[in-house]
This record gives sequence, C-alpha cells and structure tokens, in this order.
Amino acid sequence: MDIRRTQAELNQYHLGLWYGAYRLIIAFCLLLIYLLTTQTLNHDYQHPRLYAASLVLYFIFSCAQLLYFRYVRHRIPLQLTLIFSVDVLVLSSLTFALDGPSLHLSLLFVIAIFAATLLLEKSKALFITLVAMICVTYQHFVGTLLDFSSLDRIGQSALLSFLFFIIYRFGQIAVRRFQILEHLNFSQSLELNRLKNINRYILEQTDMGYLVLDENCHIMVSNPAACHLLGINPLYAFDKYPLYKVQPDLFQLLQFDQLSNGEKFQFESQLSHFLIQIQVQKLVVPQQTLTLLVLQDARQINQHVQQLKLAALGQLSASIAHEIRNPLAAIVQANRLLAGSDTDQQQMLSQMIDKQSQRIDKIIDDTLSMVKNKETTPVQIDLARFIPQLIQDDLADLASQIQVSQPEPLQILFDESQLRQVLINLIRNAQRHNAPDHPIELQLYRQQDTVYMDVKDYGSGVASHDIRYLFQPFFSTEISGTGLGLYLSHSFCEANRAKLRYVEQKQGACFRIECSPVDVNK
Repeated sequence: MDIRRTQAELNQYHLGLWYGAYRLIIAFCLLLIYLLTTQTLNHDYQHPRLYAASLVLYFIFSCAQLLYFRYVRHRIPLQLTLIFSVDVLVLSSLTFALDGPSLHLSLLFVIAIFAATLLLEKSKALFITLVAMICVTYQHFVGTLLDFSSLDRIGQSALLSFLFFIIYRFGQIAVRRFQILEHLNFSQSLELNRLKNINRYILEQTDMGYLVLDENCHIMVSNPAACHLLGINPLYAFDKYPLYKVQPDLFQLLQFDQLSNGEKFQFESQLSHFLIQIQVQKLVVPQQTLTLLVLQDARQINQHVQQLKLAALGQLSASIAHEIRNPLAAIVQANRLLAGSDTDQQQMLSQMIDKQSQRIDKIIDDTLSMVKNKETTPVQIDLARFIPQLIQDDLADLASQIQVSQPEPLQILFDESQLRQVLINLIRNAQRHNAPDHPIELQLYRQQDTVYMDVKDYGSGVASHDIRYLFQPFFSTEISGTGLGLYLSHSFCEANRAKLRYVEQKQGACFRIECSPVDVNK
C-alpha cells in the first residue's frame, strides 16, 4: 500500500505541474489579448479595470504558485486546493467584468472543475464545484444590489452552474474508473514482478546454463550457471551487454557458423576451463527473434551417460541372471536324477535338459541381438512384394493362417532385415495367443501421411495392468517366453523412425507399426 500511495502522490505532483503550466499560459494569453485589443474592443468589457486587474493578479498568482509547487514539494493537496480556489475566484471576477458568462470563460471554468475532480479528494473537489456554482449564480444578485447589473442573464448563469455539477459528476465517474484501472494495473505489476522473481530464482538455482541473445548478439538474459561456464562476470546476468565484449570466442563462433534450431555443438574458450555443450533454440517473440543457448558441462554429461550405461548394464545383468536361473535349476535337477533312472525316465530327463538348454541359448541370442547395436540401413521397400516373400521364406508353416489386406500399393523406408524380424516376432506372437479357427490378420493401409501395419489376433488380448510393461525387456506372460521379442521389435522401429504401439480391441490384440510412406511419384 505504501508503494501505491507513493506512486499516486507522484502522479498527482506531475499532473499538478502540467496544470500549473497550463494556467500560467492561459493567464499570459488572456492578458496579452486584452492589452492588444483594449483600445478597439474596450466597449465589450463592462468593467475593463476589474477585468485588467483580475488578469494581472491571475498571472502573478499563476507564476508564484507554479514556482512554489515546483520547488516546495510539501502539502501538495493543500497547494492544489489553493490553486483551484484562485482559478474559481479569478474566473468569476472575469465573468462579472464581462457582465455574464462567455463561451471561452465557461470552457475555462469547465476545465478547472474537471481538473479539480481528477487531482483533489472528493470532498475538496465538491467544495471547489460548489464555490464555482455560487460565484457564477449569485454574482448578478450582488451586482443588482450595487446597481452594477440586472437579472437579464441569470438564466445563463444557472445553466452554467448546472453544467458545473454535471462535469463534477462525470469527473467522479472517471476518477473511479481510473482508480479501478490503477488498482488492476498495480495488481498485475505485482504479479508480474512476483513471477519475474520466481523465474530469476529458478534460473539461479539450476545447474544448467541459459543465455538469451538478441539479433545483434547482445546478452538479454543469463543465469549464474551460464556465466560460470563461460567465464563471464556474474554482473552481466542482470544487464544487457554485447557478447563480443565479454565472450569473443563464442561471439565469433556464432557469427561465422550458420546455426540451425535444435543444433548441438561443443565449445571451449580461453576464458573458461570447461568443455561446454551448447544447444541452440530459436525463440520467436513479437517484433524480434531471440536465440536461446542451453549450456552444459560436456564432461559432466559424459559422466552421467557412463553412469546410466553402468546402471542399465547392472539391470540387464540382473535380468539375465534371473531368466537363466530357472532353466539352469531345471537342468541341474534333471542331471541329478539322470544316474538312477530307468531308460524311459532318462529319455524324458534328456529331453528336458535339451529343452532348457535351448531356452538358455535363445535368451543369450536375443540378448546379443539387443546389445549388438547393429547399424540400421533403411531402404525403399515395396510392401506388395515384401510381405508375400516374407510369408513364403520365414512363415511358411503359418501361411494358411495369415490373412493379408492391402487395398493400395505402399512403399516405405525401413531396414529390410529389421522389418522382417519385427513382423516375424509380431506374427509368431499373434499365433501363440490366437483363438482356434481364427486367422491372423495383417492389414496394410495408409491414412494421410502415415502407413499403418496392423497385426491382429482373436485371443484374450493383453490385460490392462500389463499394457505399460509390454515393451520392457524380459517381460513376458508366457512361462517359456524370454520377454525380448517385443522389446527388440520396438527398438528396431525406433531406429527406423517408426512407432510400434499396442491398440486395445474389443476382442484380441492389435500391434500397430506406424511409419512414413515413400511417394513413388516423386
């Protein structure tokens, strides 16, 4: 509230200065006009001496009050009240000297009352208005008693007094509107200032550096982390400053390289001992284009990546150990029972050992496929030729169960071996869960700029609580499954800029591959 009161007093002072200058100019102009026209228009003044004396006093008071108001900033409301009181008295005297209200004096009266309504408190503004009404209305009665004038223009004076009151009421309405707007503006300013402080606090606390540059490579915003990484004085974080003065190495790099949005590069400067990774982001704001540089310590990033790799390796090792433990325990148990068993039991135990060994071998093969990180080589694939060849070569035992639907020719960019592996995994998975006497549907179609490949079955589908785990490694709802098929398929699709997701159905399951088409007409 103290801030608002101080701001209101400051606004009142400045407006009072403007009004003081205005009344001084009016007094000077009226006096000058009178001196230039007094000989030719002397008959228009009912009381020329009173008129001249009022103008001279008005000019003197205007000068004195303006100087006092300008240099003595004490009791501003009282000074303004005296200023408007002098205006009302002088204008009333001029009106009396002209034997009634004139157009230009009426306008000066209206301006004075409206200004008083804006600059003074409600009670003081009402006092000035009532004084003006009394002076204009009853000066003719005083003139009649002194035999100076008649009651011929009493109607005009009464109408002018009523106009004063109307102006006062409109002024009060305007003041209330101004106060509402001022309160709203003040509240918004406080909120913006609060948000600005919060943003500044967040920027100061984060370990990631942020640097915002304008079109002339001037620093607009920076945080202490950015200053620390670049070797810049932290004082620059609070002021706009040319980048070429504080970090010339970075300035030259930004000047000579055409940096695109989202580009990343590493930077090392003589001013700093850090190896910095910088990511460029273009910010389009009204009337200007800004560049956001996100700065990170490259060595810390590498350390973090290594930590993630170690954590992932530990998790993978634990998962592999967990998956191998069950078949290995079965092999150990079967081997113990093998020596004291008869021929039939030995054959059964040997089959069990062979089956569990194959399971361990498959886990190892799938794990190696997952960690090999084989390079992806997308090629143009015509699905109308690729799908029948895939079924003939790799899914011949299921050819009679697969129902293919492709209403139009479709071509995509995909690594051929990886797409083959993905479809084999999805179709084999659908075959294991499909209901008897129902086909496995492979639907290939295009909608707008996306090619869809849906593999559907009519089994029991995936439980809702298992959907979020579908593409995680070693998750499987089958006892004999390794849980790596869907994970590898998902990884292969991501490597080819495609998506693999599960689509819930009323009956059965649907796995959908989404990828971009190749336009054969181009």
